[in-house]
Amino acid sequence: MDLNLLLLFAEIVETPNLSEAARRLGLSRSRVSQRLKTLESQIGAQLMRRTTRRVDLTDAGRTAYEHALRLREDAGAALAAIAGHRHSPRGHVRVSVPTGLGRLTLAPMLLDFLQAQPEITLKVTFSNRIDDLVADNIDVAVRVLAQPPETVVARELGRVAWRLCAAPEIAAAFGTGGPDMLRRLPVVTPPPTGRDYAIRLSRRGVVETIVVQPRLQAEDFLFMRDTVLAGAGIGLLPDYMADAPIAEGKLLRLLPDYDVLGPGDRIFLLTTPTPHPAPAVHALVAFLREAAARRPPES
Repeated sequence: MDLNLLLLFAEIVETPNLSEAARRLGLSRSRVSQRLKTLESQIGAQLMRRTTRRVDLTDAGRTAYEHALRLREDAGAALAAIAGHRHSPRGHVRVSVPTGLGRLTLAPMLLDFLQAQPEITLKVTFSNRIDDLVADNIDVAVRVLAQPPETVVARELGRVAWRLCAAPEIAAAFGTGGPDMLRRLPVVTPPPTGRDYAIRLSRRGVVETIVVQPRLQAEDFLFMRDTVLAGAGIGLLPDYMADAPIAEGKLLRLLPDYDVLGPGDRIFLLTTPTPHPAPAVHALVAFLREAAARRPPES
């Protein structure tokens, strides 16, 4: 059954005649009469009995009218609820954030969001892997990437610079040596695609590649930073992990004349390509973009 016809039937019942119903609905009288006949055909019963003086509802018509009223009330309630979501978003959002960036910078933003939106709940997971958002049931993901996947909607939140740094004792062993020293000392890196890891350095437009065999590889950048602070080796760390301990003198920056080309140089906010995102998802995306504009995540 076409539920729109049932709603139209309620309008017909509540008007003195078909001509008035047609005027209110913005249709011709013949069109209204045709739709009424279509509804009666779908139901398989006569809904209205016409006499020379008035139009009476049949038993089937009264039942249809009662259901039409409930349908109209439910539709109005649904619209009101949706409007309420727009003005005061509510719901559940599943979020995936990187380990280091998530804990250091995004976690305070998410807590601020929860305070600003008391009717929204979050499920936060920490991962550096590029997810299939739909398959992994994720609404919003933040990732550090060189290029986002084409299957998602990507919004850039900020930039990332990479550092080669080490604890003072490792930095002393490095001395004033050049890039080749990276092959002689232990190195801590993110996981490579193979056994070896290619560290790329750029200076005056010339890119130099140093292939090393990392002493330690890890996906968790907080763990990587701790191992570098403990003297496990030269660390390849993003600026949001390295700059604070460098400023405090706990780590020393190596090869400062070079730009280090790490595995990703931009922070992206990723969502699925839907034309009508849930209001809670839309609210979180807007909040993170505004927060990143005020305080870029890499700072």
